[in-house]
Amino acid sequence: MPPKRRHMASTSNTIVPRQIRRSRRSSLLVEIPALPFYYDCGNCTCVCEYCGAYFWYQERVLYLSRANHPQYTKCCKSGNVVLPYPLHPPDVLMQFYEDDHFMRNIRAYNSMFSMTSCGANEDDSINKGRSPYVFKVSGQIYHWIGSFYPQDIHQPRFLQLYMCDTENEVANRLRSFHDGEVLLSAEVVESLSHMLRTHNEYVHTFKTAKEIAQSMNLDSYGVRLFNVVPDRRYGPPAPGTLGCIVCGDDVTSTVYDIVIYSKFGSPRCVSKLHPTYMPLQYPLLFPYGEEGWSPSLHLHIKANKRLTNNMYYSYQIHDRHTYSLILRAHRLFHQYLVDAYTCIEQSRLDFIEHHQQQLRIEYISGVYDALSRGDSDSQVIGKRVFLPATFVGGPRYMYKHYQDALAICKVHGKPQYFITFTCNVKWPEYRRYMGAIGQRDIQNRPDIIARIFKIKVHAFINFLKEDKTFGEVSAYLYTIEFQKRGLPHCHTLLWVTSPYTIQEGADIDKYITAELPDPILEPTLYRTVTTCMLHGPCGSLNISAPCMVDDRCKKQFPKPFNPLTTFDANGYVHYKRRVGSYHVLQSGIRTDNGYVVPYNKRLCSRFDAHINVEYCGWNMMIKYLFKYISKGVDRVRFTLQTSEANTPTTSSTIPVTVNEIKSFLDGRYICPHEAAWRILNFPIHERDPPVQVLVVHLDGMQPTIFKESSQLSSLIENPGFGVTTLTEWLHNNQRDGRGIDLTYNDYPCKYSWDTKDKRWIHRTTTTNTTIGRLAYVHPTAGELFYLRILLFHQKGCKSFYDIRTVREYTYSTFRDACEALGLTGDDKEWLTTFKEASTWATSSQLRSLFCHLLLYFEVGNPLLLWETAKP
Repeated sequence: MPPKRRHMASTSNTIVPRQIRRSRRSSLLVEIPALPFYYDCGNCTCVCEYCGAYFWYQERVLYLSRANHPQYTKCCKSGNVVLPYPLHPPDVLMQFYEDDHFMRNIRAYNSMFSMTSCGANEDDSINKGRSPYVFKVSGQIYHWIGSFYPQDIHQPRFLQLYMCDTENEVANRLRSFHDGEVLLSAEVVESLSHMLRTHNEYVHTFKTAKEIAQSMNLDSYGVRLFNVVPDRRYGPPAPGTLGCIVCGDDVTSTVYDIVIYSKFGSPRCVSKLHPTYMPLQYPLLFPYGEEGWSPSLHLHIKANKRLTNNMYYSYQIHDRHTYSLILRAHRLFHQYLVDAYTCIEQSRLDFIEHHQQQLRIEYISGVYDALSRGDSDSQVIGKRVFLPATFVGGPRYMYKHYQDALAICKVHGKPQYFITFTCNVKWPEYRRYMGAIGQRDIQNRPDIIARIFKIKVHAFINFLKEDKTFGEVSAYLYTIEFQKRGLPHCHTLLWVTSPYTIQEGADIDKYITAELPDPILEPTLYRTVTTCMLHGPCGSLNISAPCMVDDRCKKQFPKPFNPLTTFDANGYVHYKRRVGSYHVLQSGIRTDNGYVVPYNKRLCSRFDAHINVEYCGWNMMIKYLFKYISKGVDRVRFTLQTSEANTPTTSSTIPVTVNEIKSFLDGRYICPHEAAWRILNFPIHERDPPVQVLVVHLDGMQPTIFKESSQLSSLIENPGFGVTTLTEWLHNNQRDGRGIDLTYNDYPCKYSWDTKDKRWIHRTTTTNTTIGRLAYVHPTAGELFYLRILLFHQKGCKSFYDIRTVREYTYSTFRDACEALGLTGDDKEWLTTFKEASTWATSSQLRSLFCHLLLYFEVGNPLLLWETAKP
């Protein structure tokens, strides 16, 4: 443990300046840079004035808050979201929530009493071992509900257990949930059964329907669960408000009402829009049968706007002064978080799928850089279901940020440092918060893990800029990802100004260390490094380590010892790792400098976490580094292939329908930590300076989005109709002469784009560093390709005619204008195309581009082009 004096000062955010210290091993005065104190977020003592949710001071909304009056919006949107507080749970359930056996198996007990089955591909392989539990699924989640009674000889399951052989209900439930690894208690099952029969209104509804059917001698009947239920503010659902019994065809039901039949009917998928979606699946979280979210809910102040499911679930996962079963459900809370986020994401994807026509117009017009593939067949394009770049986390979203990162690289050069900052669940803030709310293990609260890490990431970026840990920061970019076990981590690319660039190996030693610190001179740093920055042990010391593949560590640990930091022939750095400096025992195994992950002393001291720092000196590494930080969430790798025997043979080619939304859903992984991060709407990307994407289109070919029912006359009269960044650049040059010396690509450095009014506004400050990025256009796009080339060179243009005007002569085509400027001819345009593409494209994409040029264009000397273009 660190000295008491250091611990008491840890809550200070002051950066300690360098000072003179006396070495304990020597009487001589030596200059040692004083390490900063630990950044402590403090206690969660702030309260939302509208809903009573607890917050840390750093979570306040800056533009709404004053120094002594912080404001928060993540919980209730400043009083717009008004929902009933959770009801006081039944006493027996509260007692079970204090029982270790029950909480370890709470998911099993909930599944035993669930009235719907949960269809999901759960990845339970990560829970093998002694590590904390994580609920992780791939693909989509469905809730299925069947009939009241099983068909044929099948055993009753889920809802059927409430209706069949109720005299032996406990034995039936234990038998239907037999698992050799889980030993459930019959006493607990009996107590839970009695509790739900007494309190749960859905159980009352089903039981009542059974009794009515028996009294009326009905052989076949059903129960309709209402999609719209009366408002409940201060009590459980009233009897008869959740559903009714129906006979024969139910002509009064709405599209989202659920009808459960007594004997027949295949299992039905419960709509995520139905208020029973969560209560039927989680009876231990909703013991009274409280209704969940539905589209009928509205905001409190802005009553004409709907309360979204994102607002609803974000409100639920904040602690207040009331007792919440959801937030105390441990492993079941993991499952609920993942389930809630999939509901939110599915709603967004449903909206996108139902508005494909508008999105397709945007895509073909070039807003999303889609012309990079050179698609020209409208039939194929029309068959594709698009997932646009506006969908956070989607492939096009990640690709857009990849292109933005490369735009920063073109202006500021290659990044100097690649930093990975990983959440540390042993931070004291976690321990104090869990103690304050009467819980123990922070792993049971992924929402709190996400919120603290969000605060730390913000402080981390500010520290890099203010402390100048690696020098003056000129640009940065980070993305948030989640480990296999769910913990969040932040990948950061850092650019520094030229005076601080690395020139030789000795310069790296000032910023990056790959050795154990002195345990006497730097005891706090030594504790952090030995607990957070050591790999393994693996190799010959531990051949059973998870990183071992074919008897070798896949991370190449232990690293060889080096007396000095050096660069190899490819520019790759080999850090200084001296022999015999210090060592530490890990599980009885002696570990030395060969297992130290490179780190920065000031960052590790400030944040007490795993912060891996790597120097980006290898030129060939940059492109793949950008690909890595923008690859998105974990995906399932699979291929769908149709058998040739089952494929009909016709004379015409039938295009295959590509559903990008379905592919995204089927391939993604979701863990509770990511679900909490996304429910709270925390960003997964941030960059500085900002990048302004500039539209490229021919005259009159700009993208337009409008409803099919719109009147053409009203569309044309709309001042914002057909306005783009390109058309306004031309018009603004007619009105404002201050930007006539700028190209279209450079225009954002002095003018900002107002997305609301769709116009360029001259910047009042001279310190802005916004970077412009023209959407990439494939060479097969013809005139559009040459227009893009000209936009990099022509200045002060006031019309499309000016763009193709060279030395006061207006050419008929953009290609001719390029030739007049010497931008084409002798394969110059193809060399330029290759040079630009080589900064971001993979090897296979470059080969494909080369083949396109040979097939569709007149390449004068293909061999010379190939030899010149290849690295």
